[in-house]
Amino acid sequence: MAHRIAPAWRGVIGLSPVLLTLFVFGGDAGRAETLRMKNWTGPAPAFVLGDTKGARFSLDRGPATRTIVHFFATWCEHCREEFPALSRLARRDGDAVRVIAISVAEPEMRVRRFVAATQPDFPILLDADRKVARAWGVSVLPTSFVLDENLSPLMTAEESVEWDAIALDDLKRATKKSASAQD
Repeated sequence: MAHRIAPAWRGVIGLSPVLLTLFVFGGDAGRAETLRMKNWTGPAPAFVLGDTKGARFSLDRGPATRTIVHFFATWCEHCREEFPALSRLARRDGDAVRVIAISVAEPEMRVRRFVAATQPDFPILLDADRKVARAWGVSVLPTSFVLDENLSPLMTAEESVEWDAIALDDLKRATKKSASAQD
């Protein structure tokens, strides 16, 4: 006699191996997902954009060994979830990592309200006409780019990233691997 499994239980039973894997290997499996960035050869186009306070900001070299250029929108749920982690990364790694966030095609007042609510530890720039996003080839939000100390392109992620699980050493190792893989 065959027993029918209720539809709700089928989903739970089907997910059991996945849930068990995440429970047993959670730390390592989660860490592997955080570094799921692709090699990127650029270009990293220069830009000058205004920030939410009215100041002009350009992409230029600084003391950071890595720069993360993060394209987002306030309506994007994954983007909003990433912001606190990007702030923690900026605080945790100090001058070694610089984060620059660029709001794509949004009204300035909406972005200002978002900044007031989230209080990020990095500049929020306004790309109202999407010129910078197009120049960087951004077609999905969120999209993040990792640049080296010379602002040469290294890696990109066209999805949300678990920034809390990434340290500067991870970015250095990952980018060294990507550079050696390209040779």
